[in-house]
Amino acid sequence: MQSRVREALGLRFEPVAVLFRDERPEKALGFADGRRGCVMWLFAQAALGKTVALSRETIGCPGGAVGLGFADGFPDVERHSYFLSVGVEGTGAPERLVAQARAMPESSMKEHLLHGERYWKDPAAATAFLELLPKIPAPPAWVVLMPLSALPPGEEAAVVVFVANPLQLAGLVTLANYRRPEADGVIVPPGAGCMQFHLWAVAEGEREFPRVVVGLIDPTARLAVKKTLGTDVLTVAVPWRRFVEFEEDVAGSFLETAEWRELSS
Repeated sequence: MQSRVREALGLRFEPVAVLFRDERPEKALGFADGRRGCVMWLFAQAALGKTVALSRETIGCPGGAVGLGFADGFPDVERHSYFLSVGVEGTGAPERLVAQARAMPESSMKEHLLHGERYWKDPAAATAFLELLPKIPAPPAWVVLMPLSALPPGEEAAVVVFVANPLQLAGLVTLANYRRPEADGVIVPPGAGCMQFHLWAVAEGEREFPRVVVGLIDPTARLAVKKTLGTDVLTVAVPWRRFVEFEEDVAGSFLETAEWRELSS
């Protein structure tokens, strides 16, 4: 499927269609069973034109399992709250968490558990964030990320994710409010990059008026895609119903004005 929005905005990267499948598409990229990795790295491959598939066994990390809906929460919320905030070393964390961290092999995960990602001020704030995460139905066997241009005719995606620079983001935000002017037509929820393009966006798709979700604000996710997508983009996740509206609304909108052409030239 070709996108009028992509053409009108001059998007460098493919819009990414998020699909649910019972079987893994042939030749789809993915992590090996049990191998660690960031979902956002695979998302970037889809934006570059490749098809990606992820399952419970190949999700890459616990955050990815939550972000793609394979898990409805973290098995050890206390541990993860220290991980997201101040870490366990010298912060009054339970001894069991300190012992776990010190026993881990050297890695960025160990460093983050010991000293924290510092995305929340303290474990209480991180715990409160985790309680805010939406619940969505567990997907079938596979979550598939493919370039929108490869979407089979007649098939609908759950979400379409644009990768946009600041000007393109301005255009997408304007489109989000174009036919239904609302103060909250766009949201920027906190969390990992996969939570923003999938978890929050899929949950929005169940609302009467789905909001558009801006993401890739998590520095860890940004680092994972720095070499592939660069440093000047954000994700804009659009539930399918809104995406269809976006495509219809290009014609006759600000995207056809001289002002927009001057901005984008």
